[in-house]
Amino acid sequence: MDCNVHLWDQRDDPVFWLADRTLVLDMLGDYDSLPDVYRLGDYLAETDGHEVCGVVWSDAGAADPLHAAAWAQRQTEGHDIELWLVTLGDPASAGWPAFVRSFAELDGAAGVRVRLVAALGGGGGTAPADDERLRGHLGLLAEHGLTLTVECTGDQLGEVARLARALPRVRVVVDHFGWPTDLSDGGLRTHAAALKEVAALPNTATRIDAVGTVFGDWTVARVRPWLLSAVDAFGPQRCMLGSDLPIERLRGGFAHLYGAYDQIFAGCTPDELTALRHGAAAQWYGDGSAGVSPR
Repeated sequence: MDCNVHLWDQRDDPVFWLADRTLVLDMLGDYDSLPDVYRLGDYLAETDGHEVCGVVWSDAGAADPLHAAAWAQRQTEGHDIELWLVTLGDPASAGWPAFVRSFAELDGAAGVRVRLVAALGGGGGTAPADDERLRGHLGLLAEHGLTLTVECTGDQLGEVARLARALPRVRVVVDHFGWPTDLSDGGLRTHAAALKEVAALPNTATRIDAVGTVFGDWTVARVRPWLLSAVDAFGPQRCMLGSDLPIERLRGGFAHLYGAYDQIFAGCTPDELTALRHGAAAQWYGDGSAGVSPR
């Protein structure tokens, strides 16, 4: 179960940072090679032979999130694979309640992602945990059985902890294992402590993905301690592995990444590997019938 895949069609519903390929150069490097159209069929061809049974689609920033989600859902036609939808939304918008209701009606609707990362259009205004109206908007996700995914950097993990504490009925997933920005040894220690603060709350989990975006041209030795620290904080039952395709193409692709995952998590038990590879994603983005995961 690949917990983070981006499917898009620039011709029909443009993603803002693909429309101008200079916007996130500092983050991704040269990304001119990314395709204008990336369908589920393209993903399945790229991952052929890897026994992918399902994916979590994440809106990369489409102009019309509801339209993009409905398009992504239709990608399963003719393919025997499960697909869950994580759209992108702004809880400060007055239209948020109607947006959440409309999205929840889609087959496969699993969650809404909000961005705190300034470079991607987030990070402005009042922190959600401090704003009663924003908390109320985000609390609507629990009423519709939807997960809240928060895209934040490491220095914003304290805000995520406060938000999860304020919304105990909402399942909260930290995107990109908290997106560390200080990649020094000291930064690793600080990041691990911040992840443990979030993980102390039972309604939280994390996605381990976007490795190339976080580290650039990475090696197994470089990323191993960071990924293991995320699993140490949350436990395998609350960590899920993803590719971030097609963006991860810029750093080596699916086989390279999942080969690294196999090496890094080789010491896990079979049950722990099942959780990392499938079980956690099914629990946090699937039907949600198990509710909040126990610690």
